[in-house]
Amino acid sequence: MERWLAARTCCSNHRMKAGNAIIPSTEPGTPAAAAGCRKLRINYVLPLPNMSGGVKSSRLIAEAMVRRGHDVRLVFPVKLHPLPSILHPRTWIKVVWKRLRLLGQANQHHLVQSIAQMIPVRRHFVDAGDAPDADVTIASWWATMESVAGWPDCKGVKVHYIRGYEVFHHQRTRVEAVYRLDVAKVVIGSWMRRVMQEQYGMDAVVIPNGIDWSQFGSNRRSKSPRPTVGVVYVPTHLKGAHTAFEAIRIVQRTLPQTRVVSFGVSRILRQHKIPANFSFCYQPAQNDIAGIYRSADCWIVPSISEGLSMPGLEAAACRCPIVATRCGGTEDYVRDGVNGYLVPVEDPHQMADRIIDVLQARDEQWGQMSEASYGIAQLFNWDRSAALLEAVLLEAVDGRRSGAVSLRAPCGRSD
Repeated sequence: MERWLAARTCCSNHRMKAGNAIIPSTEPGTPAAAAGCRKLRINYVLPLPNMSGGVKSSRLIAEAMVRRGHDVRLVFPVKLHPLPSILHPRTWIKVVWKRLRLLGQANQHHLVQSIAQMIPVRRHFVDAGDAPDADVTIASWWATMESVAGWPDCKGVKVHYIRGYEVFHHQRTRVEAVYRLDVAKVVIGSWMRRVMQEQYGMDAVVIPNGIDWSQFGSNRRSKSPRPTVGVVYVPTHLKGAHTAFEAIRIVQRTLPQTRVVSFGVSRILRQHKIPANFSFCYQPAQNDIAGIYRSADCWIVPSISEGLSMPGLEAAACRCPIVATRCGGTEDYVRDGVNGYLVPVEDPHQMADRIIDVLQARDEQWGQMSEASYGIAQLFNWDRSAALLEAVLLEAVDGRRSGAVSLRAPCGRSD
């Protein structure tokens, strides 16, 4: 696996380092063929489509690989898992309640269309027979990787593209077993790489998420006439809405005029008591999200754990200073005291103090933080990340070929 993780370019291009990633000097978006590289057949196996950042970022890196000239297929199920047995009433009620909340999102997900080939599977799981033969098969969610690990050689080299630390899932033992699989590993941030090394003794290549610059960005701007804080609402405890809302209530004791802008794909739960002056956009159109970011003077990322947190990065691209918890991935784009602040997890008082620092900053100081956010965000580019992923995948394929394993053996359907 060490050879796979060397991340050499497929050509003899000179390389430059950017943070923890090594970026080939080939221009972002340059097709693989034009750069003298081989075209790869890539299966990207995804879970049930939803509005999560994991699904969105998986589609965007796949599309960037298509722009580089590779043959990429997004393979995903389109049916929910069967309900658990009524003999386990608590589990049954929990699953039914979750599905009822998802009904309003039936047509809301990030796999409606794509320039990559989409292969929807009309079951609640994807097996090897559903995916074409390939040079590489990539899985990101732990349960998907658990299945893909056993697929035949004709589906190509297996790559685990880890987007978050999933041990918070109730199947912790199985998740940790997946992390220990001897397959090539890619992570989206330096924190996840440290977790793989320190907790599991596994190395990984950092390939950061990018920003969809056709959707996000902002001209130079000033603070709003009225102090404004923004946060994405996600009901899951791991995303920290309870911390964000409490922090904002503390802020409003000092700055009662502070307003809050928020959006999300779930209705706000009763136990999450919303702050005053709260404006919530439910299931906004994708083209409207950048405007919400641009209306905020400070964007909050209150999570307990994050592989990266796409909303925080997108808000930075829209020139927002960021106040984020030290939840992992945010440390790759929040520079404490430069473009925002990092605070301890689940500490609303320290979060409130830092939000107030941003809101009460002098115009010049706030402008410097805003520009710093934008400058840091410009380091994140999907085409640049795809160039690095291409190098990693070609190295993995070459490593497998050196072991005299055929990647193009005929393979029939297994169902």
